[in-house]
Amino acid sequence: MPVINVLVADSSLTGPDAVRAALANRGYRVLAAGTAAEADRLLASEEVHVLLIGATLDGADGWQACTRLRATHRPVPLQVIMLTPGGAPGDASRAFEAGADDFLRLPGDPEELAARVQAAEGRRQAQAGLIKEREFYRIAVAEEERLSSLVLDQNQSLKAAYEKIRQLNAELEKANRELEQLAAYDALSGLLNRRTLFNRISVEIERSSRMNVPLTGVMIDIDRFKSINDNYGHPCGDLVIREIGARLQNRLRKYDFAGRYGGEEFFVLLANSTDVQAQRIGDRFRREMADTRFTCNNESFSVTLSLGVASFREGDTQESWIERADRALYRAKEAGRNRVVIA
Repeated sequence: MPVINVLVADSSLTGPDAVRAALANRGYRVLAAGTAAEADRLLASEEVHVLLIGATLDGADGWQACTRLRATHRPVPLQVIMLTPGGAPGDASRAFEAGADDFLRLPGDPEELAARVQAAEGRRQAQAGLIKEREFYRIAVAEEERLSSLVLDQNQSLKAAYEKIRQLNAELEKANRELEQLAAYDALSGLLNRRTLFNRISVEIERSSRMNVPLTGVMIDIDRFKSINDNYGHPCGDLVIREIGARLQNRLRKYDFAGRYGGEEFFVLLANSTDVQAQRIGDRFRREMADTRFTCNNESFSVTLSLGVASFREGDTQESWIERADRALYRAKEAGRNRVVIA
């Protein structure tokens, strides 16, 4: 089994050691860089699969370094996870704007860090496969076009060559669509991934302001999700996330959007809806999930959801709006979970 190379670009004394401890005995080789220049050198000389970059680096701003390293090494399939200290509002949006594929707040759970790295490697492998397939079809199309130019005087051969080109172009377009799908959607839940979700939030805010129609966001969190993983195993936790993603896709209107915001958190955009309407929609979904029995590893269990609702209002930024929905979610948690609270 090939070794997965993980580069930790972090100037702290504990960052690389914490990553090594979390990834120990999992088939990873951990490299460390204390500066952006050293990270750039290792990315150029080593086959790095996953880059974890801290918000602060010696001699450089981690956010800017992330943007620069992503641009410099864009031709290479590489997954970037931003390590952000604490939980400052806007960290997620800032990480994706800097070019990261994921972000992780520190200090964090070693199991979550390992799971995030494993998910990143899965995305990288899928991306590399699609890029390789696309390159194969590009070369094949170019070769067919070259051959067709040599047999213009042979009608039958020309017709066959053109048909082959048409088929290869169709395969190339299919590969491109699959690559775009991979880049826009979360592989586990089937919902928008974080980067695409934040882009969609910006579009919906602009549309709501321009047309003067209400826009409401709902933050959803699976109650006691860690206990599901601990008691039944991570595959059972994945089963719950997949089911929630599928049901959100099936129940939302065509002009509503849902994305996976974090590990067990989801954010739903309800266009032209007030907070009261969103509360009713969220409460109906909450009751439906509470009544659902999951069966996994010969065990049967149920889950509950806590939801925070916030309408976008004049003067809100994207970050402040999401933060109000998040605070409402935590009020639902503090009130006993399995409920919907309006900000």
